[in-house]
Amino acid sequence: MSRFRSEDFPLAAFGVHLSVGALASGVVATGLLVTGLASPGEMLAYLTLGTAGSLAPDLDADNSAPVRVVFTTLSIAAAFALLFRFAPLFPTVAELTLLWVAGFLGLRWAVFALITRLTHHRGVFHSVPAAAVFGLLTVITATSLGQSGLRAWLAGICVGLGYLVHLLLDEVYSLNLFGARAKRSLGTALKLWSGTSPGASVVLYLVLLASLLFVPSPRPLLERLDAVGRASPVSDRFWPRDGWFAPLRSAWSAGLRRAF
Repeated sequence: MSRFRSEDFPLAAFGVHLSVGALASGVVATGLLVTGLASPGEMLAYLTLGTAGSLAPDLDADNSAPVRVVFTTLSIAAAFALLFRFAPLFPTVAELTLLWVAGFLGLRWAVFALITRLTHHRGVFHSVPAAAVFGLLTVITATSLGQSGLRAWLAGICVGLGYLVHLLLDEVYSLNLFGARAKRSLGTALKLWSGTSPGASVVLYLVLLASLLFVPSPRPLLERLDAVGRASPVSDRFWPRDGWFAPLRSAWSAGLRRAF
């Protein structure tokens, strides 16, 4: 089966993916803040993770300069995570520096080269199971870095949701809404199986199953969500029950009464 050409795909631009991904991740992170599931500092971390997840599907677009920049940034962050993980074992600056350099070069060049060699754009990375894999790998990574089960699962969920936002946006761009017709790329992003890369799809599902064996129990997350739901209806945290900006209106009214 022949591969699609890049011009066959009316993709959302990198800036659109970045903006929409950041907006959607901001809404999720804000929800975690107002429900007490995240502190302000953790909210910023979840926002960053969700935004990164919204850019991850385009890692197979090796001809894109923004993608190379994103992968380089992710490689730097991952190399630092590796350094923090092994810092207690190698307490000298020289050892940690070599470890960071090895981690960065291995991820930036070896892994990126492998991805671009084995994948093509709108292939296996643009699929629902890929979103699940990236989310679960985030959970596993966060746990290995010493994060609690709750924080690890929230991080993975933010990455997975950001990933799905990217796929959904690509599908929206595949619809010619004004001409009331679908373009050739419809269905090539939000899919369960890559017909152009069946072997890669099999590997992806194997990685998904393996990831499920290593993730921590989601019980802390479920218990915390149950506690939040019992404390007050979740809808009260997302929609103003007493009108919009009630504290501001009360303060304004009090100020007017004092003035007159």
